[in-house]
Amino acid sequence: MEQYLIRSKNIFTGLRDAPESAAIAVEGKSIRKVLPWDYTEETPYAQWPLYDYGEQLILPSFIDAHTHLFSGAINASDYVCDTLGQGKSQEECVEIIKKFADEHPDQKRIRGAGWFVGNWNDAPMPDKRSLDAAIPDRPVYLQCADAHSFWLNSAALLEAGIDPDLELENGVICKFDNGELSGLLLEPAACAPATEKYMEFSDEELREINRNFQKILASCGIAGASEMFADDYVPDTYRRYEILKKLDEEEGLCAQIYAYTKLFGYTDFTPYFEMKKHFTSEHFHIQGVKGFVDGVTETYTGLLLEPYEDRPWTCGDGLPLWPQEKMQEEIIAANRSGIQVRLHCIGDGSVRMALDMYENSRKVNGEQNLYNTVEHIENIHPLDIPRFAELNVIPSMQPYHLTLSNNDKIFRIGAARCQYEWPIRTILEHGGQIAIGTDYPVVTINPFVTLYAAVTRKDDEGIPTGHNPWEKLELNQAIRAYTLGAAKVYHADDKTGTLEEGKMANLIVLDTNLFTCREEEIPSTKICVNYFEGKKIYQQ
Repeated sequence: MEQYLIRSKNIFTGLRDAPESAAIAVEGKSIRKVLPWDYTEETPYAQWPLYDYGEQLILPSFIDAHTHLFSGAINASDYVCDTLGQGKSQEECVEIIKKFADEHPDQKRIRGAGWFVGNWNDAPMPDKRSLDAAIPDRPVYLQCADAHSFWLNSAALLEAGIDPDLELENGVICKFDNGELSGLLLEPAACAPATEKYMEFSDEELREINRNFQKILASCGIAGASEMFADDYVPDTYRRYEILKKLDEEEGLCAQIYAYTKLFGYTDFTPYFEMKKHFTSEHFHIQGVKGFVDGVTETYTGLLLEPYEDRPWTCGDGLPLWPQEKMQEEIIAANRSGIQVRLHCIGDGSVRMALDMYENSRKVNGEQNLYNTVEHIENIHPLDIPRFAELNVIPSMQPYHLTLSNNDKIFRIGAARCQYEWPIRTILEHGGQIAIGTDYPVVTINPFVTLYAAVTRKDDEGIPTGHNPWEKLELNQAIRAYTLGAAKVYHADDKTGTLEEGKMANLIVLDTNLFTCREEEIPSTKICVNYFEGKKIYQQ
């Protein structure tokens, strides 16, 4: 069993508010002891090999509370044009994807990700005509940055078998006034056929895609991530999960991966437990279930308590995405079975609905140590803020999404409700246990731009964004939420999230001291060394 010491004048263990001088004794996969920096009189550690990092900052490895691992791995591959977010109009996005298609003549299917109507100066949603003119001969599937919409050309509509008359459990298949398909699909059920084609690869391709993505996680210092797509218990899910399980068994993953499967439609969770029993590798786990209460405010599928400012006849179209009565039964059944529930909630209406349903589950099932979560919380009614602490529900939030929104909510929900957009600090100050993540591939998985957004509420150019700058976090708060807070969401806080005796030796060495550098230096910070379970898995 390997034994060694790691030392620095700046180690942030997560147990105090600032870095301290210390040495960490690592034995095998775990931290044996945290020692004073001058440990020379300590035995037997004085005889162990020493890795001295001088004054470089050492942190617990990041744990991303919310990612979509499989689609994220695909988007990070050479099969996808991931630069559509640079387009500031439908026309610019078409130019970007046309260039990608011309540079990849061998790809039978063109995939792109990152377009976002919020970046288009209130322009209308796109349609197939511009894609047909640019790329008529190959199917084109363009995933919106928020992953709640797809934009297809005619060839893709045909290949995916999009039926304009299909009755959906949620979502919208958009049409022109004459009934013809427009090429735009909104929300999960409508997007499902396009998602299937977007993620269709051979086993060998998927294995390589996931292997390469593990390297990205290692280079970002991420020791925990998730698959939050709410996959159903069907053969294709088993196939994709089996690839990751075998990769772990044969080569070892670079992070713990937690999958959340489908909540909606189930009160008997036998399929969940069968899947959980099957996938038992060291680093890949079936961890809980997930549902989508609403969509996103950009397409008016976010559920509000009061009408939209710019569409006053609706509080959200086609919402909730699943009947509340059914959701309530399923949440109670899942919690009764000891299964954690995580709910996607963007608007204040969906957040309240989720909290109400969790409260009812608690009344039926009693106090449980399950840490149900509400995901995203892009706006909230102030009366609901203290309920997270009262109900022991964890808010799982993504600070960088404020930048992605590009102040779009001021048009959708108005100035009064924007005082409570992404209210991360207020929830924390009311006793909430915050978990931070990215929702990758909605935004970059780079943790340092997320940290920058969390502590500054500024965009990539350093310009203040949003309408409530007081919601920015202190650096130590943000790091804790990105480590211990996220670990708690995964029920792994007894194993990781802080640097202390008995926990896994998951730690990273940075090239910048985040506690002393200028704010503007945070996004460009790099991982110098990454130790995962005591093993050095990345070095710059």
